[in-house]
Parts: sequence; C-alpha cells; structure tokens
Amino acid sequence: MFLWIIAFLLFASLGIVGFYQGALRATFSLIGLLVAALLAMPLSGVIAAIMRIFGLEHPVVLGFLGPFVAYLIVLIAFKCTALAVHKKLDTYYKYKASDTVRLLYERMNARVGICIGLCNAFIYTLLICVVIYVAGYFTLQTATSEKDSFVLRVVTRLADDLRSTRMDKAVAKFIPPVEKYYDACDVIALIFRNPLLQNRLSTYPVFLTYADKPEFKAIGGDSKLQETWAKGPSLAEFTAEEKIKALVENRELYTNTVAALGGDFKDRRTYLETGKSPKYDDEKVLGRWEFRYAPSMAANMKKKPNMTLAERKLLRAFLGGAMRGATLTATINNKVITKMPNLPGSKSATQGAWQSGSSGTYTLTLSDGEKSMEVEAFVDGDRLTFSRGPYTLVFEK
Repeated sequence: MFLWIIAFLLFASLGIVGFYQGALRATFSLIGLLVAALLAMPLSGVIAAIMRIFGLEHPVVLGFLGPFVAYLIVLIAFKCTALAVHKKLDTYYKYKASDTVRLLYERMNARVGICIGLCNAFIYTLLICVVIYVAGYFTLQTATSEKDSFVLRVVTRLADDLRSTRMDKAVAKFIPPVEKYYDACDVIALIFRNPLLQNRLSTYPVFLTYADKPEFKAIGGDSKLQETWAKGPSLAEFTAEEKIKALVENRELYTNTVAALGGDFKDRRTYLETGKSPKYDDEKVLGRWEFRYAPSMAANMKKKPNMTLAERKLLRAFLGGAMRGATLTATINNKVITKMPNLPGSKSATQGAWQSGSSGTYTLTLSDGEKSMEVEAFVDGDRLTFSRGPYTLVFEK
C-alpha cells in the first residue's frame, strides 16, 4: 500500500529531523501544525482577497489555494519563531552554562526531539490523508482508465488505499464539512459519466434559460464532441476540448451559476438522479413548454362544437401558422419567456410574468410586444392550458 509507505517515510524522516533539530524546534512545529489547521479556513478568505489583487480570480482555484497558503504562512511563522528561540537558547548553553549542563541539555533536546518528531509525523499523516480524501472524492468518481493523467492516477490510487486501509474512518472527524463541494463533485461526475444527462440538466428549473446561451448551444451542436464524450474520454481529454475548456475557465459563468443555485447542489443532484426536484416540484408551471397543435385544435373544437367553416379556417391558420413552433418558459424568478418564431421582429420573443394561484392554476402576464394581458393557466401533469383571446392553447413539456 502506497499510503503505508508514505506514512513510514514520514515517521522515519521526521524522527531523524526531530533528533537533529531538537525538542524545542520540533515542539514549535507541532504547535504550528495544530494552530495552522485551526486557522487555515478562517484565514482563507483574506488570502483569497490578496490573491485576487495579483490576478488570480477563479473561485474554485481560490477555494483550494486559499486554505493551503494560509496554512503554510502560519506554519512558517511558527518555524521562524522556533529558529529564533533556538538560537538564543543555544547561545546561552554554549557560552553561559557549564559544559555538563550543556551536554545534558543537548542529549535531552535530541532524544525528546525524536518523540516530538514522531508526533509531527502523525499530524502530517492525518493532514495528507485529509487532502487525499477531499481530492480523491472527486477523482474516484471521474477516473476512467490508464489514459488519465499521472497526477489523477496517483490521487485516485491513494484515495483507494485510504478506503481499503480504513484510514478514511480515522480522519473522518477532521474532514472539512464543505457539503457544497461534495454535492458539486457528485453532480460533475454524474454528468461526465452520463452524457445523456445533458437533456435532463437543461430542464432543471434553474437552468431553463441556459440552453439558449451560445456556449451551451455550441456544445450541444458539436457532434464530434458528443461522440467523444459518449466513448468515455479521460478527464484530461474531456477538459482539453476547446468548448469544455472555455466553460471551465469561465469565472463569470461559474459565479452566476452558483448564485442562481443558491449554493444548493444537493437538489440538482437529486434531479439528475431521479428527474424530480424536491425544491421546485411544487411549482408545476416551472419548465419549458412547447405548443401542441392537435390538443389545441381538439380543445377549441370542444369549446365551440358548432364552429363555422370560416372560423375553423382562421383557427387552423392561427394554430398552424403563428403558433407553430411556439415555446413558453417559466423560470424560478417568476418570469415567463414566450418565443413564437413565426411572428416578425420583437413579437417573436417576449417576456412576461407568472403568479401561482390555487389548485394548479397560475396567472400569466403575457405580452405581444405592444400590450400585455393576464390569462389564467391550468397545469395538469405535463400539460399547460390557457386561453389567449378567443383561442385555447395547449402546451406540453
């Protein structure tokens, strides 16, 4: 097991370091390791703010580098303090104490230093296991084959060792409780492993408007990329794709997405797994609805069975002409976006609003580019029905 080899090397090397550095410096290092672990997360925000000044802005990178740099700074501060105190104490015993006292001090300092060094090795082992656990939580789910990069394969192997040796149980209490990270890893792994989930992801209430964004349209329309994705590429190969790389490096898109989700990745994961959203399922109107000609025609004929031939002709012209290809999207911020591609200019895409009523009814405020109207809509399963003027319109998901 590589993990045990790393632990053995740590205990052996830090025991030797403790012998040569002495108990004083080793003790300062031990205290520094513990204090740094306590302060790493609280100080990470300050470190991230400083890094932004130097141009490093991606939140994911800052989320990992912030605590790491904060930990190093605190640990280095303790080690520098230890060196300064050691020099003063060494000077005292060398020039002011007797040779007997000096020799006793040096022997005690070296031998106790071994014990403190082993304690340091124990702390380092726990810290390394925590890092492996956090990084491995993602790599274990996204690892594919020997095509993976060397770093990914090493982290995955160590994470697997962590579980097989039950060390993950030992360090469980020290794992940072950043639930958003683990839920986000689950979501990314699900999508990476299952390309067909793209369609389900596009219907998640938060992402209803994302399908119209150029970067997502480009991915959906790239047959070569979709073919590569379906074959199961390595993570490095997948993220190296030009269109995927652009998404990964898009800091603004990441920030807006996290803000839209409200930090709730768990609901999105549930939706990807089951097609149901515990958070948004109560609002039945949410979603992208497409106009259906046949049900709309049937609803209008039922509404007015004695319709004249002229009225039928007008009805067919409207339903099969102006309404053909129409869509209605109800978003989580109570907006309604209607698209009618067969209408000219500004009338083809308009925005309105929706407000929930009772018993599956909703009040929709629709616009035709010049004026707005309020209509009462009824949602029954995957069907949305409302009347616009003299016509009854039926949309389906």
